[in-house]
Amino acid sequence: MAALILGATPSCHSGHNHSHEAAEEHGHEHHHDHDHDHHHDHGDNVIQFTNAQGLKVGFALEKVQYRTFGQVVRTTAQVLGSQGDEREATAPSAGVVLFANPNLVEGAAVQAGQKLFEIQSSGMADNNMSVRLQEASANYNAAKAEYDRKQALVADRIVSQAEVDRARAAYESAKATYDNLCSNFSSTGSVVRAPISGYVKSLNVRNGGFAETGRSVVTVAQNRDLQLRAEVAPRYYTSLKDITGVNIRIPGIDSVYSLDDLHGSLVSYGKATDPSSPLIPVTFRVRNTGNLLSGSFVTMYITTAADRQVLTVPNTGIIEEMGNYFVFVKVCHEEYEKRPVTLGATDGRRTEVTSGLSEGEWVVARGAFMVKLAQGSGALDPHAGHVH
Repeated sequence: MAALILGATPSCHSGHNHSHEAAEEHGHEHHHDHDHDHHHDHGDNVIQFTNAQGLKVGFALEKVQYRTFGQVVRTTAQVLGSQGDEREATAPSAGVVLFANPNLVEGAAVQAGQKLFEIQSSGMADNNMSVRLQEASANYNAAKAEYDRKQALVADRIVSQAEVDRARAAYESAKATYDNLCSNFSSTGSVVRAPISGYVKSLNVRNGGFAETGRSVVTVAQNRDLQLRAEVAPRYYTSLKDITGVNIRIPGIDSVYSLDDLHGSLVSYGKATDPSSPLIPVTFRVRNTGNLLSGSFVTMYITTAADRQVLTVPNTGIIEEMGNYFVFVKVCHEEYEKRPVTLGATDGRRTEVTSGLSEGEWVVARGAFMVKLAQGSGALDPHAGHVH
């Protein structure tokens, strides 16, 4: 790791030598005479930011080094439910839909087998469940009585074993039909239950509305395993076989997740294009961290095999002002220069610096915004935060 907590790099000695002194030494050997405290004039771009300030905000420095950096494809991906993560429940019969719980809304948690709706069909000429249930009950009772009667007669050889077997088969068929109707239907209609545990993704009927037989009435999703579907330009096709990493930025969240963070993997990418949609689909499977919402969109940075050595800095160390970009370079103990830089490609976490930095310099990797605030507050007491 090149990133270090504030104070781990040496401070400069006299002149403009940018070597550094350990922060722990400060306050033990140079506090007896304020005239001996080093103070340097580096120009208007130098900001004083004390160790004490940095320790409060998770401040960190990083040594600028050359790193391998591949081609980055920046695109937008849609979050979709993966195969098996969503299930639909359909109406087993036509009728009026009545919610089992009036508070059943999209986003509500449900358990597998939980009763969600009752579809009432009583009074209807077709698919009257009351009539069907009565018929099933009558057939079941008749088949059971016939089977019991023939079982009692087979011992006296009044009926053959084959007749008993046929009666048993008829009885078991009637029982299965009756049990199925009893578990899924009531005397007034049918029952719709949650197919899996999860949350209600969509309600396709309203309370009191009419549903046809076979119509989807609810979709239940687990929101656990998801797919990210991106589309890239055909010119990147040859690079897709060399994908080395993916970084994902979720709107409204500062954190950037890698594919490894989400226990994800590449599922596939398209091998052909269509005239109506010339882009190439690329699909990844991920485990939801709780921040991904099915149907939403995320920014994706797809990195292919590294092919060059470049200087990079963490995105958390870059400040943007009026379309210009800056980093803070440590020049002395508790002194940082605001340095303009020219940026290249970014993978969502790190960005290439094409000019403005040299290898071996130390830049602020975390807490750059706090240094910027210190600049806006004006000159600080050079002894603020020192132990005397």
